[in-house]
Amino acid sequence: MSVCKECGSVHVHNASCNNRSCPCCQHPQEKKWVAERQTELISGVAYYHVIFTVPHDLNDLFRANEKQLFSLLFKCVNDTLLALCADKHYMGAKPAIISVLHTWGQKLNYHPHVHVCLSGGGLTPTQDFTETRHKGFIIPEKVIASSFRGRFLCALKRLHDAGELCIPKSLEDLDKWKTYINKLFSKRWLPFVKETFNGKGNAIEYLGRYSYRTAISNSRIISFDEENVTFRYKDYSDNGVQKTKTVSGVKFVDLFLQHVLPKGFSRIRYAGILTNNQKAKNLKRIYHLRNTEYLGNPYKKMKMRELILCLFNRDIECCPACGGSMIPLESTRGQPRTMAPSHSFTPVAAMC
Repeated sequence: MSVCKECGSVHVHNASCNNRSCPCCQHPQEKKWVAERQTELISGVAYYHVIFTVPHDLNDLFRANEKQLFSLLFKCVNDTLLALCADKHYMGAKPAIISVLHTWGQKLNYHPHVHVCLSGGGLTPTQDFTETRHKGFIIPEKVIASSFRGRFLCALKRLHDAGELCIPKSLEDLDKWKTYINKLFSKRWLPFVKETFNGKGNAIEYLGRYSYRTAISNSRIISFDEENVTFRYKDYSDNGVQKTKTVSGVKFVDLFLQHVLPKGFSRIRYAGILTNNQKAKNLKRIYHLRNTEYLGNPYKKMKMRELILCLFNRDIECCPACGGSMIPLESTRGQPRTMAPSHSFTPVAAMC
């Protein structure tokens, strides 16, 4: 709560829960993340959107071992891209990789997959900058799929053999486990690779939608009553046609909660030249080689007032009624507070 020292108007500021699964609280975080990542893009270089999925046969195993298998998914995605991009046939360099974990489909179904923003250029072992040899697709999807499948399933077998997995009862028998793994090896794992349209900035903006949003937004919920919830979804199997789905309230909560990540688990990872302890050094090197200057992240040291003003063009210390200065009033988070006595301050306008 704050009061204007010019006109005396009082404004209540709603408290944010800041939970990453909340559909309302993540927009400022998304805007800040996108703005920060924009400062790390390499001008004039193509960026690619890559999606890594796993067969639905793995869903039950993922549910029982989320923290381990989500981490394994990230590792195999990054290792696959780093190894293939290091091949001189494709790039011969270490690219920039930003990967974001997603666990849901439009119907709130359980669907673990990773969205990746991949640069079309990177640093060679001799610290020179080079770009991909194949414009438009960077690496064939079949090559990515084969390498990713092999890495993931081999690592999965090692975890099983070491007794580090919680195995569903249907797979406790060793012969059934071997049959299960062989079945997964025989399936086609289909990643998606596409050069992002509208330039490099669009790549980050697109990825930002997945970084700080949850399984469903309020705008997709059409109606609800004491028994059922109806929400809207896109049916991608039917050319993206908008459809509706109605489920019981209990079922809706169950669908939503299966997408709450384990406590402390980060859904955003960086690899390649964007590895945290080497990022600034690598970007300075690339910018220098391209005759430009790396200015760093200007948002990092901003105070909240400066950040909100920069991202949303709104001054939180300026009275929306008269343009005067706002004075914050002490209050207890989440509890209403009685308005300060009118005689505790005198508006400047009343003194004139």
